[in-house]
Amino acid sequence: MKNIYQEGSLKTPEINFDYSKGVIELKGRSTPENTEDVYKPLIDWVKDYVQTPQNKTIVNIQFEYFNSSSSKYLTRFLEHIRDLKNNNMEYVINWFYEDEELKESGQDFADILDLEFNYIFTK
Repeated sequence: MKNIYQEGSLKTPEINFDYSKGVIELKGRSTPENTEDVYKPLIDWVKDYVQTPQNKTIVNIQFEYFNSSSSKYLTRFLEHIRDLKNNNMEYVINWFYEDEELKESGQDFADILDLEFNYIFTK
């Protein structure tokens, strides 16, 4: 499976999906003009990954800010991560946050999707 790495920009997050390490990372800002162009390849990658995951998967999400359109795609992305849980695979989701609003966003995702997050304050 091919890895995905993309540097972040003012509107798109840094993306690091490393199959051999079982590491999936999104970091930075997410306010792209066409959110589907950014997230559809990532969602497709995760769909494939969960079919043959590593023994342990680490998901690191560290947004400074994301818009509602990104939130919609992040939900779809995390729905596929939930497949790891449903298949009794080992996974960790680290939700990094700078303020309470970002922490609450992570808690909302965790509650809606019935996933367990580790919350890590970054300031």
